Amino acid sequence: MRIRGLVTVAALTVGAAATLGSSTGSSGPVSAVDTRQNPAVETAALASATRLSPVSEPQDAYLPPAGFVAPAPRVARSQRAAPPPPPPAVINPTSPASPTGTGLIAAPVILSSLGIPEIVLNAYRSAELTLMAEAPKCGVPWHLLAGIGRIESGHAGGGRTDSSGTTVTPILGPVLDGRLAGNEVIRDTDRGATDGDAGHDRAVGPMQFIPSTWAKYASDGNADGAADPNNVFDATLAAARYLCSGGLDLRDPLQETRAVLRYNNSGTYAANVITWSNAYRNGGTPTPSQLSDSSTPPPGGLTDAAANGSDLARELAAPPELPPDATPTPTTPPPAPLIPGLPALPALPCVFFCPPADPAAPAPAPAPAEPAAPPPAIAPAVGVR
Repeated sequence: MRIRGLVTVAALTVGAAATLGSSTGSSGPVSAVDTRQNPAVETAALASATRLSPVSEPQDAYLPPAGFVAPAPRVARSQRAAPPPPPPAVINPTSPASPTGTGLIAAPVILSSLGIPEIVLNAYRSAELTLMAEAPKCGVPWHLLAGIGRIESGHAGGGRTDSSGTTVTPILGPVLDGRLAGNEVIRDTDRGATDGDAGHDRAVGPMQFIPSTWAKYASDGNADGAADPNNVFDATLAAARYLCSGGLDLRDPLQETRAVLRYNNSGTYAANVITWSNAYRNGGTPTPSQLSDSSTPPPGGLTDAAANGSDLARELAAPPELPPDATPTPTTPPPAPLIPGLPALPALPCVFFCPPADPAAPAPAPAPAEPAAPPPAIAPAVGVR
């Protein structure tokens, strides 16, 4: 027991001495082995440190010195204008005897829901937008231009144009020499430069302009630098300006009719144009029964009806008058066509949503009866004696 106690005391003494030595020792790195007292250990430690930390002096020799590099000088750039486009070629229709329309390739025809080729419909809408900025008080609608284009040329011959809107072949009206019924006699005004006829004028293009009128209202609707009456964009814009001339307000039905009569001073022509216009505005096409049965006079008049005959325009714009005692009768839909070989269906009585029945007409009052004739007098009987 004494020996065990002495060993315990000795161990505690050594531990206390070691703790005191570590707390009061130097602040340098603590090494488990004192290499200064063992030369072999010192040599091995030096060799190991050499392998772990290679010398960085050879690497520094290959690295360039750090610093800012001067930027390369910028090349001075100067602005210059693009080369101007070539001057547009002057396109004029020529006589039918000469080769016309050579070099033009017809673009694919895409019909809209209204049956109007897309490129022609775009021309009508483009002219409407242009006039909204130029003459906002005019109010020319695209569907009125479409109605004129439908009757004048069938929308540029069904859209036979190239990609820029120029008709593949020029559209020329009849020669205005008075030979056809309803045509005026118009002497040549352009020496044949526009219509190819040096004797008399003729209507040109999808909107059928007389050369003298085209010279006044020629327009460049597709911004190609040329005003061509056979281009749907140019001709439609010129037609819109022609309709709006004179300060007309086409929102008024009377003034709209007067403007249409400038193209052709014919009531049938104006009525058909307005019928097509109203149908296009409502998203459809007119039925044959809505159009006039008489043949439309050939286009090409382009006469101003504002100065002569506004009564005709007033009659076209005014609604039909009914007699004072006339009451409109409801129209009944026509019966459905029967299938051949089947008997006709009997009339079915109305069950739901029946129209109100007309009140029965009061029965006529009985005429006063004439007084009955008095009975004949009876003669007294004669007694028999």
